[in-house]
Amino acid sequence: MEEVLRELNKLHLDNLIEEWVQAIYESEFLEFSEIPADYENSLEYVDIKCIFQSTMNAIDAWLNTNLDNEEERSWTVLSHQIKHQHLLALLAYYIDFGGKNVVSREHRNNAIHASRLYYKLLCIPGYKAYHIYHSQLFTHSLVCLSYPKAMCDNEENYFNAKELTCEVNSVIKELGYFVNDLRQIIQNLHLTSSDMNFEDIVSNLVDITGGAIVNKLNIDKIELAKLSGVIYEMIDVLVCEANGEPNAAAIQLLFKCLLPKFIAASVDCRHANNVVRASYVTYSGLLLTKFGKAALPGYIVLLEHLCYTLDGLEKAEVRSARVSLVVGLMSLLPRKSYANYVKWLLKLSTTAKVPHRQIALEMLAKLLNNDPDLSTPDLSTEKEKVSSLPGSTNAETTEEPTQNVQEDNAIPQDENNLELQPGTSTPEIKSNQNLPTDNDESEEEVAGLLRQRTHTIAHAEVLRAVYERVHDVSSTLRMRALVLLADCLASEHPAMKEAIKELNGAGAVSRLAAVGARCVCDERAVVRRAAAGLLHRLLADTLRDGRTPRDSDYAMLVGLCRDASIVVRVSAVGALGELAASAAHHAALDAFLAGPMHRLSDPETKIQEQVVTLIQQLLIDRIRKYDALVTEDPLPWEFLAGITRHNMKRHLQKACALLAKSSNCINHRLVDLLSTHLGVVSDERDLQCLVLLTSISRHVDYSDVGFLLDYYYNLTEKPERDARLVPLSLELLATLSARIAGEARAALRDHLVTRLAAAVDDGSRTASASLAAQLDPDNLQWATELMQISERRALESAGDVREWVRAADVSLVAPAPPSPRLLHLFLAALAQPPPEWGDEERGVCAAGAGRLCVRSRDAAAALAPSLAALLRDDAAPLCARLNALLALTDICTRYSCIVEPQLDAVCGCVAPQAAPPLRRAAARALTRLLLAGYLRLRTPLYYRYCALLADEDHDVREPAEYYVSCCLTVDTIYHHFVDCVLHYNNQESGSIPFDARQLIYDVMLQRMSLVQKLNVQCRLAREVLAHAGALCDDGDELSAALNAALLDTITLLCGPRMKLPKKPEKAGDADIDDLQERVTTNIVSHKMKRTVAEVLVPAVLRLYAHMRPRGGQLAAYLVRIATDLLNDYRHEIEELIENDEELVERVRQFQETIGLEASFGNARNLVTASAPPEPDTPRARKRPRPHAHAHSPRKRALRI
Repeated sequence: MEEVLRELNKLHLDNLIEEWVQAIYESEFLEFSEIPADYENSLEYVDIKCIFQSTMNAIDAWLNTNLDNEEERSWTVLSHQIKHQHLLALLAYYIDFGGKNVVSREHRNNAIHASRLYYKLLCIPGYKAYHIYHSQLFTHSLVCLSYPKAMCDNEENYFNAKELTCEVNSVIKELGYFVNDLRQIIQNLHLTSSDMNFEDIVSNLVDITGGAIVNKLNIDKIELAKLSGVIYEMIDVLVCEANGEPNAAAIQLLFKCLLPKFIAASVDCRHANNVVRASYVTYSGLLLTKFGKAALPGYIVLLEHLCYTLDGLEKAEVRSARVSLVVGLMSLLPRKSYANYVKWLLKLSTTAKVPHRQIALEMLAKLLNNDPDLSTPDLSTEKEKVSSLPGSTNAETTEEPTQNVQEDNAIPQDENNLELQPGTSTPEIKSNQNLPTDNDESEEEVAGLLRQRTHTIAHAEVLRAVYERVHDVSSTLRMRALVLLADCLASEHPAMKEAIKELNGAGAVSRLAAVGARCVCDERAVVRRAAAGLLHRLLADTLRDGRTPRDSDYAMLVGLCRDASIVVRVSAVGALGELAASAAHHAALDAFLAGPMHRLSDPETKIQEQVVTLIQQLLIDRIRKYDALVTEDPLPWEFLAGITRHNMKRHLQKACALLAKSSNCINHRLVDLLSTHLGVVSDERDLQCLVLLTSISRHVDYSDVGFLLDYYYNLTEKPERDARLVPLSLELLATLSARIAGEARAALRDHLVTRLAAAVDDGSRTASASLAAQLDPDNLQWATELMQISERRALESAGDVREWVRAADVSLVAPAPPSPRLLHLFLAALAQPPPEWGDEERGVCAAGAGRLCVRSRDAAAALAPSLAALLRDDAAPLCARLNALLALTDICTRYSCIVEPQLDAVCGCVAPQAAPPLRRAAARALTRLLLAGYLRLRTPLYYRYCALLADEDHDVREPAEYYVSCCLTVDTIYHHFVDCVLHYNNQESGSIPFDARQLIYDVMLQRMSLVQKLNVQCRLAREVLAHAGALCDDGDELSAALNAALLDTITLLCGPRMKLPKKPEKAGDADIDDLQERVTTNIVSHKMKRTVAEVLVPAVLRLYAHMRPRGGQLAAYLVRIATDLLNDYRHEIEELIENDEELVERVRQFQETIGLEASFGNARNLVTASAPPEPDTPRARKRPRPHAHAHSPRKRALRI
């Protein structure tokens, strides 16, 4: 003992100020002031590290000596020789100072040796009686184990990596002695889970075992492994009772200490953290294997908290890492616990927080790969398979983990609105330990615990939980659920197929098809894209099973091809392309032609390229040389049949033009292949070949056109052939006319002129005249002569309109102008047709007039009014009105100014009372003129054209939908929106039903941005609601038009497309996809709030006061919007109108009238909804932080 005293006397403990020591004790070793200056001066030439080391050696020697009286080797004797409180305060100061200056080797080593000396003091008997052990000081000393990691985190303080490696290895070597000294006393301390700072002690021990520094530098892994091994032994001592039995509460606290390690490793997805995560996963499995039943409750609580902790879950990569971690840890659970945990996940998927539902959904998606649960509930079997983990005689509880159920924000679709929280209370664990012991698992399962087991799940339940997320308020969850459902449809797993069959039900329309149809109208583009994928998979499965899909299924994908979002259009186009390639039948190909084919004019080049690629795969790449002995691919010919059936030759021409620019598939080889099919199979095949040849002929330099001349001459000799073949052949010859030379060129010209001179009209007269003029442009005398002959015949026989048309056709290529008398014939016939004419003659007359309009501007100016008058004449034949419409369209493409005064006649063609064929032709004609830029969509044409969006005829509605949704600028829609609301409710503009008006508004609102929607809301509030309120104040009656406009306005403001944005939610519960929209909302929300409080609320209240005595639909709508305003903007309204006593009183009276509790004025509701409480976690006792003492110790003076 003398040696110990001699070494301790070197520390001059008597020189320590008593107030400084007492301040440290009163702070429970949590606060340390500067060491007194006088005492620091006394140690100026003392090597503290050497004194600590010598004292430890002296204590070892003293304790190892053989003395008769054991009390001489205890604190009973030593406490009278030294001031042990001074010594402990000094050691605590050096430990604290070293922890704050880890980079300094001197301070770091002093802290390690001070901790080791403290452990030696704890080896002396009687340490508890003299309060040598202090839980906070002991916990503080364990911070030394974190020095290597702290040094690696501050590597910028070192000169290079080599220096840092040397320093870290030296610290690891010192810590080896440190943990050995700690190992000697840990058993005798008899620490339990109820002791002060037990959790902090375990956490400090666990921290160094994760291997966070293994891959960073050239660390001595052998020494680090030895260090970790000793720490694992100490942890085993801490979590066991004195008799060696495991303590469930202590193990639960150990898992709680592992939780933040797992969370930190999941949030940072760097490779180094993968090592840390793997290390802790292995250790958790070893704990579960070693301690069995005692460790199982804590292990389940760890899994629950890993799903419940929100740190970083808003990021997809963090969620993925967390899901992989939990799935790996789940695989170590016994079967019964695994099933219970799956049930907990099913409940977590319906909880109130978005991140919780997200991770639960991802977990369930991983579980769908498991085998099906084929077992039936049998009590005896369950008793055998519950659990028999080694090291415990306690049975596993068969109940779910304890859950604290909290009510929270509403979840749609009447779900269980539960705020699920992991259960972790220690008393329940203790009660579980008293269960019977006959529910044990086999030893074979225990031996393979660390190997992933093949667990089973009820696929139907999990799939149903995924299906429920389709109705979630979060767009990310809706999208993810749809993607998972589509993946499940693609699964070949028998259990998955059975679960899908059960989910779909036995109805005519499956649940998945219904949810896909609903989600294609979702407000989020990512959800619509996922819905397109689900519909694609449903259609593919239907075709694979040999069933015929409904046309409505294809129609939904076709509609998505016109979506405002690029990603949705890309998905829909790709889906229809795959369906068309997999099933060569009319329905799939018609859907492709109705949807993707029209996207050749898409404003996005990316989508144009996608469509062109699909056309190449479906058509160009599949064409082969004709061979009667070989079975050919029917898909390209079915595709071309659809082109001819739907008259989409122009679309095919554009596709070929784009293909010629992007690839080499349009070449002379393709012409050679098509030439082998021409004139061999049938007229239908010839028509398909000619359509494709005319489309590619402009992009191919093909010299051998003999096959085409032979085919044309053969056609003219057989008049019974299809009438469409000759015009297409002439068009193709006109394109390739440069390659026709010599005698063949002259022979073809003579043949064409001869046919023109004949009286037969086969529908190719204009094409023949144009080609003949093209073959010999210097000799057009024949055209003038033929025109003059036809004119004389027309004048001689005024009633033969066919001669009029012949003269008009030839005049298109004749160098001389037609006779004015011919124009007078057409004008007179249009104004007053001869009584002997039938419908056919009047139609032909309108067509001939159109030819003259193309030939001459003067003729167009003269004939346009007559053609417009014919369009307005409801009694005129339909064929004549259709030809008049086409003639005006041709005039507009050349002389727009001539047609603009006659636009009212063209607009009248799309009126609901017009003939359906005329309405369809007018809708297509107007759309083509708008697309080409020949017309501008100004009012009143704008109102009339947009009204087509709600037309009942699909062929009338489809061109307008395409133009408004894809081509019309958003600014145009935005500026005319309020005007449309007022116009469509005006009695003079014609009656449009309420539902039709809402459909028109919906199509327009789909294109607008959030800012534009908010501005439209403000305009509607000021120009409709406020105006109506002002009229009511003046005592004027509301007109029927304004009353209808009010109904439309209120419906819009309360509807899903333009519902007034609510106050932004807390960031923690938000979707990452919603953040950009939320920022935009916050920017413009101030304007919206003022509009609500200053315009909407007063106007609504005035209108309600005026309409309340009368009742009716408008009064009910006013109650609806007022209720929404009070719910969504209560605080904003109160802040902005609190000084307007009259308005406050009106609001209060309105609330009382409709049955709401008054919440304005003096009746303010000061109760706020609080957030759900934090989940219960295992708690270890901690020493309370002391109050600041009255007299602080003397601070060290600053010495300069």
